[in-house]
Amino acid sequence: MSKPKSNRRGSSELSQHLGERVRTLRKRKDWSLEELAERAKMHVTYLSSVERGYRNPTLNVLAAVAAALEVSLSSLVKGIEEGK
Repeated sequence: MSKPKSNRRGSSELSQHLGERVRTLRKRKDWSLEELAERAKMHVTYLSSVERGYRNPTLNVLAAVAAALEVSLSSLVKGIEEGK
């Protein structure tokens, strides 16, 4: 597997795609970032940095976000390699 490309701010394309996926799922539920952070039991600024692709969240964080969004972990990460 090749190393993910980084943009000029240092975040990887993979992290950016993951953040976009989290944001899309959150907006489909018509939730604020604060609401998702509360449901996932994490700080809103951390979750915001995940959505913007500035963080590389652990598997435990991804599992908490997926549970909060009421989706499976696999559906949360589905397609992020291709940027879908």
